[in-house]
Amino acid sequence: MSSTRDRILELGEELILTKGYNGFSYHDISTELGIKNAAIHYYFATKENLGTSIVKTNIQRFEEMIANMEAFDFDPVKKIETFIKIYIKSQRERKLCIVGALSTDVETLYPSTKVEVTKIVDLIVQWLTQVLVVGKEKGVFHFEEDEAQRAFLILSSLVASLQLARVNKYVDYRGYCYGLLEQLK
Repeated sequence: MSSTRDRILELGEELILTKGYNGFSYHDISTELGIKNAAIHYYFATKENLGTSIVKTNIQRFEEMIANMEAFDFDPVKKIETFIKIYIKSQRERKLCIVGALSTDVETLYPSTKVEVTKIVDLIVQWLTQVLVVGKEKGVFHFEEDEAQRAFLILSSLVASLQLARVNKYVDYRGYCYGLLEQLK
């Protein structure tokens, strides 16, 4: 992959996470990188191509994270803690997660980008569900509701809390996130 392409992807993602999908243009990228719009179009013919590539990159990163957790034999608690740390880092950097940033614009996303956003949400919920099932089987989690419902609740709480933390800077975000984990025990 070329370094220009990588820089475009990185900056495109940064802009999505800070301004939202509809809040930036190729002009923003070209200005920041000191390149012409045509250079961006060379790698990503349309904003749809760029947005879809960014979500696919996030899916790949998430799958790699899961594989690493499996390779290091993380227990269910450590898996949830690792997942929560993604959101804590995002909040510290004053960014949204890719799910939160794009879900607010989902009705205006191009079809291929919308498909990838749906994929990443499904992937995360399915993974969380499986972690919760194993945690219950091992006796480390003791919540009452269905694992899939709790998985959706965890994801939606983390996504929404990132958005609200941008408004209310006085929330103990880290404490809130770890409180979600404590509710499982």
